[in-house]
Amino acid sequence: MYAVALYTGLRPNEYKTAQIVGDFIIANNSKRKNGKVEFKKIPITPMLKPYLEGVEKLHFVRLEQMRNRMKQILPNHKLYDMRTTFYTRCSECGIAEVALKKYVGHSLGGLADTYTDLSDEFLLREGQKLSY
Repeated sequence: MYAVALYTGLRPNEYKTAQIVGDFIIANNSKRKNGKVEFKKIPITPMLKPYLEGVEKLHFVRLEQMRNRMKQILPNHKLYDMRTTFYTRCSECGIAEVALKKYVGHSLGGLADTYTDLSDEFLLREGQKLSY
């Protein structure tokens, strides 16, 4: 659970929607407005892959349990810090900003949202850079 949180950048409220689909973790982007449903596609990176050996379906415990355990182990941190760490490590590893924004579910901005359709191959190739 924590490895998926750390190596996908998912928001804690998105964990329950996360599923493995091929070489990706697919999850509902919870920040879309007006009831619009959009899924984010995060590649299974070299950092995450060892934790998913033999795993076909993701199962998360309740968020409260994850938060409580995190507080016990790292009292000065919160679960959302995993998302911040993912974003930082992707930047440090040189992942293209457009791919990183797709992974974390941020808008590309205006026309870019309309006219940008990144290929799975590009997203996977960029995801391979997350190795530290």
